[in-house]
Amino acid sequence: MALPEILSQEEINALLAAIAGGDGEESGAQSPSGSSSPAERGVEAKGRVRPYDFARPNKLSKEQLRTLQVMHEPFARGIATTLSAYLRSYVQAEVVSADAMTYEEFSRMLPNPGMMAVFALPPFEGNALLEIDPDLGFAVIDRLLGGPGTAPKHLRELTELEQPVMRRVMEQIIDRLTDAWNQVAPIQPRFLRLELNPQFTHLVPPRDMVVVVRLEVSLQAASGRLSLCIPYEILEPVVPKLSAHYLFIRGKKEVSPAQLNALRKRVDRLVVPVTVILGSASVTLAELLELQVGDYITLDTRVDGTLPVLVGSRAKFYGRPGRVGNRMAVEIVEIAPPEEDEA
Repeated sequence: MALPEILSQEEINALLAAIAGGDGEESGAQSPSGSSSPAERGVEAKGRVRPYDFARPNKLSKEQLRTLQVMHEPFARGIATTLSAYLRSYVQAEVVSADAMTYEEFSRMLPNPGMMAVFALPPFEGNALLEIDPDLGFAVIDRLLGGPGTAPKHLRELTELEQPVMRRVMEQIIDRLTDAWNQVAPIQPRFLRLELNPQFTHLVPPRDMVVVVRLEVSLQAASGRLSLCIPYEILEPVVPKLSAHYLFIRGKKEVSPAQLNALRKRVDRLVVPVTVILGSASVTLAELLELQVGDYITLDTRVDGTLPVLVGSRAKFYGRPGRVGNRMAVEIVEIAPPEEDEA
């Protein structure tokens, strides 16, 4: 068995000079046998050494994390569409970040009590986690139960009545993941359970790496964070596909009739406000303060004129007021010109 090579004092001096000077060649030292100096035998210069944290291995590049963020933008749009129809209220959702961290770091950020859903992503093995900010979650529940969509002032656990409501909301959100993942792999997300205590959401060992995709969701009266925690073991099979070039090529494919039909059904269920403007008038503040019951305000609309019909905040039609049975109604008689619609 060969004995390990022992450096001579000259080689040790040359190695120290290489570390201190940043270049092993400047020392000009050679071993007595004429071999290259230790710096030339693989010792990197100080300026080229790259730090590596073994506690947080860098398994995903910045480009791949950015691709994950872009990949989940259809997921955000799907959430906004689904919740808008479900809550009968305008909802906005936007992906704000995608970060890699250990599961221990992520779990320390979870509120207690909280609103978390554990779900599976077949055909991939392992489970992932959906966490909804309590302020946002309580606002959604309040809206579904007939309230204005506001959150309580103090954090508390979900009641037995509220838990099935939140479970249904999370199931609908998790279903929208198909929109994001069909660019890299077909999945069938499946809700497993609702958790209120982060201590019972052990997905992977604390030191294992996870990717956390954060979204900002806004309702009319509240807003909050929605986080997806996906273990690296689930992402590992699709890591080679996490590139902007791959998503661009995949994104150029034609939309199937089934996808168009599904989109049409979602749009058909959307609820939009329709408003008829009866007219307007200008009065002074003094006249306004002197108004009494029985007073009349003369509007600028002619009796035989048409009234603008607004869908949302835009004039789409013109109509005439009337009645259908015992109810007030408006008869559509004209479609608003495109230039007026754009204005």
